Amino acid sequence: MRQYRPLIAVTPGYNYDTSMSYVKNGYYEGVIEAGGLPVLLPLTTDEGILLEFISRCDGILLSGGPDIDAKYFGEWNLPLYDEISPQRDTMELFIAQKAIEHDKTVLGICRGIQVINVAMGGTIFQDIYMQNKDKVLVRHSQNAPKWYPTHDVYIEKDSRVAATFNSECVRVNSFHHQAVKDVAPDFVVTSRAEDGIIESIEHAKKTFVVGVQWHPELMWQNDKSFLGLFKEFIRCSGKTSKA
Repeated sequence: MRQYRPLIAVTPGYNYDTSMSYVKNGYYEGVIEAGGLPVLLPLTTDEGILLEFISRCDGILLSGGPDIDAKYFGEWNLPLYDEISPQRDTMELFIAQKAIEHDKTVLGICRGIQVINVAMGGTIFQDIYMQNKDKVLVRHSQNAPKWYPTHDVYIEKDSRVAATFNSECVRVNSFHHQAVKDVAPDFVVTSRAEDGIIESIEHAKKTFVVGVQWHPELMWQNDKSFLGLFKEFIRCSGKTSKA
């Protein structure tokens, strides 16, 4: 009997100049390598379509991308704000809310951790350097190759992230100027960088809702320990599948 591969919906990036959706290979290749079956979602704000995808898919992978419009967490956009994708904001915040409400598994990467947190009532730093001037911060937007780890994160014991690495400290890559600030209700912080910036969160009650600030989709090809997060995501997605 052929093994069932959980169906994983991957949210797309979008280029407004060319009207093209896209996704970096590491996301869907990581899902495949971990035993899942990825499908790239269309960019749409049609809630009926999105609810049908949520219903049919076993898990949701919220990919990296541009800044979230600050209006979604009750602030003005500060001068250092980067590109904003209005349709992605509407789509992904809705998907995150509904998927978590229905206890679908959710993995958020970089922008994805921020989407999860904002969707569920938390806030983010619009710019970690501007809003943490009292701290000495590590470099969170590296110039090294994208797969190369540049700073440590310290992981809480008994968290899903700790279990995937079997370690309480791991060195990660970093490409962000925003980060989780006030953590959403029912979520817990499961890792921080050396400077205290939040690097991962997870839902305390749901089957699997995890967000990480680093980019495992760029690292697992060179360091298989970073595939562990994908594997745990797929494993838990299989638990909730209808197969």
